[in-house]
Amino acid sequence: MIYSLSERRPLKLICLGDSLTGPSPIGAFYLDKYLKWSNLLQFGLDAILGPGGAVVLNQGKAGEISGGALADLNARVLRHRPDIVIVLLGANNFAPIRANEATESDFRADMLEIVQRLKAAGIRVLLLTYPDPRADSMDKVWTHANSGNRAVEQVAAHEGVELLPLKPAFDAAVSEKGLPPAALASPVDGIHLNPGGELVLAGAVLEKLRALGWVS
Repeated sequence: MIYSLSERRPLKLICLGDSLTGPSPIGAFYLDKYLKWSNLLQFGLDAILGPGGAVVLNQGKAGEISGGALADLNARVLRHRPDIVIVLLGANNFAPIRANEATESDFRADMLEIVQRLKAAGIRVLLLTYPDPRADSMDKVWTHANSGNRAVEQVAAHEGVELLPLKPAFDAAVSEKGLPPAALASPVDGIHLNPGGELVLAGAVLEKLRALGWVS
């Protein structure tokens, strides 16, 4: 049987993460000023698949840690029955305010369970690792933001799911495209994305999805 685009179920993607993905700490999406990377990913998928070919749901939450995402996995992810889940978590696990309680092994265990539950539901998983925090002045940069990257890489290898390190894309934006750090991320903390960073992240994810053959 031949289905038209309107008759096919749209590809459903969920972006799960912290404030790099979802609302800012003050509870806004910045949509009055610019789009988040999930919105830009939606536009990219519309261009490839046509309007209605894909739906991107943003399930990011400011301040999120891996344990919170795991506890909310049914409500925020599984009940929506997505085809693909893109996960960017870990920065807040290693924030200074959690210095006495955060461990790499706990974070790894949370991520492992998240991935296993997604896989058990038949969902394709793409794990992201954070780019290096960067700013014109490194005095206040959140140097802890990428502390969980190694654990994410280990989980991806252990579970055989796809991994996208964001560092190469952000490095290329600076070295090859000549973008200053302030075009990519906040000069205050060096990690929360500015419009240029949202574009870089969305482009990297879209390129990876196409390379995997998950979008064609």
